[in-house]
Amino acid sequence: MAVIRTLSVVDYVLLVLLLLSSAAIGILFGFFKSKKNSAKEFLLANGSMGLFPTALSIMVSFLSAITLLGTPSEIYMHGTMYGYQTISWIIASIVAALVFMPKFREMGFTSVYEYLDKRFDRTVRLCVSFSFSLIMLIYMAIVLYGPALALSQTTGLNIWIAVVSIGSICTFYSSVGGMKAVIWTDVLQSVVILVGLLAVVIQGLITLGGFKRVWFIASQGGRIEFDNISFDPRTRHTIWSVLIGGSMNTLATYGFNQAQIQRYMSIRSTSAAKNALFINAVGSGLLIALSSFIGVIIYAYYADCDPYTDKKIKDIDQILPYFVMDVLGDKKGLPGIFLACIFSGSLSTISSGLNSLAAVIVEDVYKRLLGRHMTDQRQGFISKIISVILGIVIMLLTYVVSYFDSILNATLSIFGVLEGPIMGIFVLGFFFPRVNRRGGLIGFAVSLAFLLWIFLGAQITKKQMKNVSLSLSIDNCSDAINKTLTNWTTTIFTSLKRDPLIDLYSVSYMWYTPIAVGTVIIVGNIVSYLTHPLSPHEIDPKLIISVRNVCCCCLPKQWCQWLQFGIDYEAYHKEQNENSDTHRNDHVNSSHEILQSNKIVPAPIIIDGVANDKQFAN
Repeated sequence: MAVIRTLSVVDYVLLVLLLLSSAAIGILFGFFKSKKNSAKEFLLANGSMGLFPTALSIMVSFLSAITLLGTPSEIYMHGTMYGYQTISWIIASIVAALVFMPKFREMGFTSVYEYLDKRFDRTVRLCVSFSFSLIMLIYMAIVLYGPALALSQTTGLNIWIAVVSIGSICTFYSSVGGMKAVIWTDVLQSVVILVGLLAVVIQGLITLGGFKRVWFIASQGGRIEFDNISFDPRTRHTIWSVLIGGSMNTLATYGFNQAQIQRYMSIRSTSAAKNALFINAVGSGLLIALSSFIGVIIYAYYADCDPYTDKKIKDIDQILPYFVMDVLGDKKGLPGIFLACIFSGSLSTISSGLNSLAAVIVEDVYKRLLGRHMTDQRQGFISKIISVILGIVIMLLTYVVSYFDSILNATLSIFGVLEGPIMGIFVLGFFFPRVNRRGGLIGFAVSLAFLLWIFLGAQITKKQMKNVSLSLSIDNCSDAINKTLTNWTTTIFTSLKRDPLIDLYSVSYMWYTPIAVGTVIIVGNIVSYLTHPLSPHEIDPKLIISVRNVCCCCLPKQWCQWLQFGIDYEAYHKEQNENSDTHRNDHVNSSHEILQSNKIVPAPIIIDGVANDKQFAN
């Protein structure tokens, strides 16, 4: 495979500027803006972050370079049904804002898995914590290595220079500046990502002659599809699988991932956190839509000469950087902007992962499992040390990952498989009050085992499954290869002995999270009711989300009463309001005493343009 063009000096300068800017933000918040070396400041930014930067940070935390590279290639190969993910991300953000975020803010846990300890027991907490930690380590190594590999094979950028530079800078500003540095670098990186995507879209439209021509070519090639309403769960993308499965996949991240919940806790108020998620809904939807449209543009450009079939690229995820170097390569600076966009995707995801993993290890392992007690300042210092160690481990893992050809797709699928059971155990805890600790533990374990079985079965029987990608053409390639290769391969696959469970293994990956959540709920309830379910007096209302308050406006009154499971939510909320009123009155009385002690006279109250002087008569 020959590289089309190499990067210019201007492109490298732009990359260096991005990395230096990120490091400078870490230095600023680590040495100049930091008030004290505490865990609350390092992990939660002292709960002092503003609305706008937090919203942008939420937006790009899991909008990784894998997403930026994978979305266009998905559209390129399978059509625009995946574009409904734009709506899925919006739905997930809104549900997280209205249902789950307020409850986590109310409980105030540093580690989200502390909830599982309170709701079930320590065993459930540790099992879920270890699952999260393991997959996040592997996922971050993939996020670091995968894009570097794709860029190195299409732009000539040295892969290990990319890995070491991204990993070192990210570890530095995450460990030195803590959550504040992570959030503010995310702001910078979100701007770079948006500019990079817009540059590709605008130049692509100019090159191809406008939106209408792009859409027409893509339609002729069968890429424009928005009406697949098949109920077959084996179909890769349908309206149902993307809107339902995709929304639940994204909600697993926005609603129950430690990295996102730390951002909820870092913002000043619950209302601000809610607004941040609403802003994220719009922003993330826009970025997914742009990435999807880039896939349409790339197909229109290569409709008659597919570089993947023509062996110009080794993996379909290289199609976007190949297109950028092909179309933008002669314009100095534009490839650099695109590469900075991809680097930003990696930086934002890895920094979020480092900070969240540090929180989980300190709270769930160091303090809970080992039983260590320490001051807030010492906990902050330990968190920084752990961040550095984790950064080094991730860079070492990229070296291991480099020896496996198929690890990229496999690991990303495992990430989706593990997110489902984690979401399921939280849903079980929040909405099914009578489920006990045995039900929670067994439900999580069965769901995890079941999803891993489906995933491994899908990998083993992959050759027996239908080739669902759309047709690709190399008719106008000067060095076109034998086009009968694809048909021959399909014939060989269909002639293999069919596995009796092939239909189960063929279920679309979009349904993994719904299957996982459903399994946890069903198994957890069955086990609980067989092993003495919790009585209403054993249930702490603080740990439960009332289904009645969430959706009972649409359900009959008798159903709503049954869904309360005998819990007196009204008394609980009354107590919460009384405590809130007491706190507010104490604050008002304190303010009044301060006014009196300083002999400050309030201004007269104006009613209908007339001053009310009764207060002075007193």
